[in-house]
Amino acid sequence: MLDTKLNILQVVGYQNSGKTTLIEKICQLADQEGLKLGCFKHHGHGGKPDRQFKEKDTDRYVRAGAFAAGVEGEGEFHFSMKHMTLEQLLNMCKHLPLDAVLIEGYKQAPYRKIVCVKNEQELIDLSTLSHIQAAIYVDQEIQLTENYPFPVFSAFDQCGMTFAFHLLKGGRLA
Repeated sequence: MLDTKLNILQVVGYQNSGKTTLIEKICQLADQEGLKLGCFKHHGHGGKPDRQFKEKDTDRYVRAGAFAAGVEGEGEFHFSMKHMTLEQLLNMCKHLPLDAVLIEGYKQAPYRKIVCVKNEQELIDLSTLSHIQAAIYVDQEIQLTENYPFPVFSAFDQCGMTFAFHLLKGGRLA
């Protein structure tokens, strides 16, 4: 686990379970409160992620053998690096002006997690992951049959998102 004072929170779950929507809502709250948030996503669909800036100079540099490449314009910087692990990325974040890091995916990473699920079977399957702080489900019809050692919220109730945001800010809730 990374030795840092940077608050880290993961949002994990299967495809179409509401992870990105939850992260967008947390980002909006962070922006409103002036929290500098770094967000990173694991491409969990197999293969390399599509490059957003295809056929740009930085792509040419990478194809030519550069280990890392980037471009800056009007204060915005886009960075690409080969073979970067989550730990390396988080170590790099220690040098950025961030208050917290929100990670989508990397289910097996050892950080505090919010689990997003579509149904209880997904929750049962994912409940064995480490460091689960809460679960949020997106099915309005879900009827929980199990008891869980963490709170379970509906995505249609603001409480789950508020809980997740509080964790990201470094707070602990009972």
